[in-house]
Amino acid sequence: MTLDLDTMTQAEFDELMTEIKEKRPNLFQFISDFVDRKVSTEEVDEYLKMDHRKQVDYIKSYQARA
Repeated sequence: MTLDLDTMTQAEFDELMTEIKEKRPNLFQFISDFVDRKVSTEEVDEYLKMDHRKQVDYIKSYQARA
């Protein structure tokens, strides 16, 4: 499977998202909330500025947004 979003086929992308949903449901929810505009780009920027341990803790405790 290609891991470059620019060259990934739709089937590869769907497979990747299914794997994330099964193995990392909180990360999948964070991604879904971003796509649904429940998480802002500023929030994603702040997330990306966190060190790895804080990112892991953030995703582990992430709750879906209403």
